[in-house]
Amino acid sequence: MRRHPRTTVIACIACTAVLALTAGLGGCAADESVTVSREALGTVVTITAYGDDEAQVTAAIDGAFAAIAAVEAGLDAYDPGSAVSAFNQTPYEERDLPADALAVLDAVGRLGVGDAFSPALFGVVGQYSFDSSGTVPDAARLAWAVEAAASFQRVGDGGRFAEETLSIPACDVESYPGLDFGGAAKGLALDRAREALRESGGVAAAIITAGSTTVTLGTKPDGGVWRIGVEDPRDTGRVVAVFALEGEGALSTSGDYQRYFEADGVRYHHILDPASGAPAYGLRSLTVAGTSLSGLDSDILSTALFVRGETDALRYASAHGCALYLVDGEGRARIAPAPDGSGVTVAEEAAPRR
Repeated sequence: MRRHPRTTVIACIACTAVLALTAGLGGCAADESVTVSREALGTVVTITAYGDDEAQVTAAIDGAFAAIAAVEAGLDAYDPGSAVSAFNQTPYEERDLPADALAVLDAVGRLGVGDAFSPALFGVVGQYSFDSSGTVPDAARLAWAVEAAASFQRVGDGGRFAEETLSIPACDVESYPGLDFGGAAKGLALDRAREALRESGGVAAAIITAGSTTVTLGTKPDGGVWRIGVEDPRDTGRVVAVFALEGEGALSTSGDYQRYFEADGVRYHHILDPASGAPAYGLRSLTVAGTSLSGLDSDILSTALFVRGETDALRYASAHGCALYLVDGEGRARIAPAPDGSGVTVAEEAAPRR
């Protein structure tokens, strides 16, 4: 997560297209909406909420953005004032972690994807330069960073990295391990925003999108479904699939096009395999959705299943009742529908660009 100044616009701007939203700008009847977009979580977060009183709905949206800011402030590894940043300054000392960090660690364990999703890759990600020069890591330093990341230990309400990794000659300060919850904080923040809207008492239903993750609250007042479009990973202006959620649920997309650079004809993207520290290849994008999923769940799963690859992703979706839409490395799309009666459907709109 990176911090940005806040702006407010009446629009829906996101990496995944959100379709069939109604922006209500006047008095707010139960089937009309107020839409607000602000920069947060390294992207533009858009909240569309429905309620009887426009002023009350607007106040609830403000509260939801405050909830997002609280999660971001606590988990942003790149903010020197955050609790996670403080942990990363002395990663070999046992320190308590904020409750939000523990919630992420709990979710990874509950979902059973610890092999493919690690919040301990701060030092591994630091070997690359996705936002600047496009640096390909030195193999020895990357291997050390991966080993150090794997040494993270959760201890009660805290954690630490194993001190023995300090003895490895390749160690240097820039490669020190640390925690980075960027792959999960967005989903958790949207969950907290949704709860803030629910608890406000003035919002009947809502949809919240933050680029690659969307959560819904309640049933759309007009009786329709929440429609969430998925973009083509090689032509982001095109919608290639649409998910329909009948009520409350969550959806997340992970892709090799969201943060990447190319060197010597190789695409280095930000979805790293914890086992090797290298980008996970085999898919271009993967979208997971479910009415039983939280935003945190979907955020973690989209990354973990992308890392695991097509076969294991489809197997996981079948076992856990999720809906999947994925595009493989050759541009071929595959849909894994959710079970009948789950309240989630997905339909392909167009073939992805090859």
